[in-house]
Amino acid sequence: MVLTAARSRNPVGATREMFSQTQDEIGDVSIYIGFECILRRLDAEQHQFAREMSELYRNNRVVGFHTYGEQYGSMHVNQTLTGVAIGRRRA
Repeated sequence: MVLTAARSRNPVGATREMFSQTQDEIGDVSIYIGFECILRRLDAEQHQFAREMSELYRNNRVVGFHTYGEQYGSMHVNQTLTGVAIGRRRA
């Protein structure tokens, strides 16, 4: 499953909801491979929720690296987390 969390007014809540929806859809997730825009990380640091976001990533087994945004069609999009969830569907 491919997932994307765009910037919102509550990035931690939106990301938590994305993880929950992913788990509801595919079941147990072994690992997420995430690609987070560096501007999303800088925003988290500036608004003092970087520690909470890091803990959320750690609790959901997210590995990956920072990028400079994503290309969506002809548009460059910033402050996103894009990734792949690897897991096992529930029986």
